[in-house]
Order: sequence, then structure tokens, then C-alpha cells
Amino acid sequence: MAWLLIVAVIAIPVAEIAVFIKTAQWVGLLAAVLLAVVGALVGLMLVRAQGLRTMMRAKTLIDRGEMPVMEMFDGLCVALAGGLLILPGFLSDGLALLLLLPPVRGLLKLWLARHFVVAGPPQSGPTIIDGDYHVVEPDDQRIGRD
Repeated sequence: MAWLLIVAVIAIPVAEIAVFIKTAQWVGLLAAVLLAVVGALVGLMLVRAQGLRTMMRAKTLIDRGEMPVMEMFDGLCVALAGGLLILPGFLSDGLALLLLLPPVRGLLKLWLARHFVVAGPPQSGPTIIDGDYHVVEPDDQRIGRD
């Protein structure tokens, strides 16, 4: 599994550089740089707006006494998108912008729900803790010696 991380650490920057070079060849270097900067700025504005909206929805649910599970997932996706926007490159920006689209997050939720099982607590009754104890009586001799 460690080799997969090593490959990803090497392959992702190489892919980002290759896409940037191809884009610069296609539209020009200045246009490619401007496109990367504008894409990141637009993405960061979307992260801010969606982050605040998600936080307000979560607060509303908490105030009603409900657990904001879907909002927590949306918040995680928005935070991940913000992190991806910090990285330079078109691939990370594209993935970040996809994570900011609510329909894409909905599809991701469905995929995760189909492929992962959330296990709750195994017992439904009260928690019983089995243990031993020893009664310690106060020492009368110590109490009288102040």
C-alpha cells in the first residue's frame, strides 16, 4: 500500500505539469497562467459561499436537535475542494470544482452508501461493565493522630 502513495506523490505533479504544458501550447503561456489563477479565484469564492451555506444548514439542524450528517459530508467535500484549489494545476482545480457541484456530491454520497456499511454499536440495551471491587475501611489510628 505504501508503494501506491509513492506512485501518487510522483505521478500527480508530473500529470499536473504535463497538462499545464499542453494547455500553454494550446492557448499560450500567459493565457494558461491567467486561466489557472482565475480558476483558483473563482473556486475559492465558491468554497467560501458553499462553506458558509453548509455551516448555516448544519447549525439549523443542530438547533432542531438533529444530527447534520449530510451537511458534515458536504462540509468535508468543500474543505477538500479548498485544499485542492491551493495546489497549482488544472487537474486539481478541475477536481475541486467537481467537488463543489452539489449533483456530483450527491452521486458521491450514493456511491459511498452502496460500497460502505456504517456499523453502529453492537448492543441495543444498557452498557454493563463487569468488574471486581475491594472495600477499604478507614484506619482509626491515623484519624486520631493529627
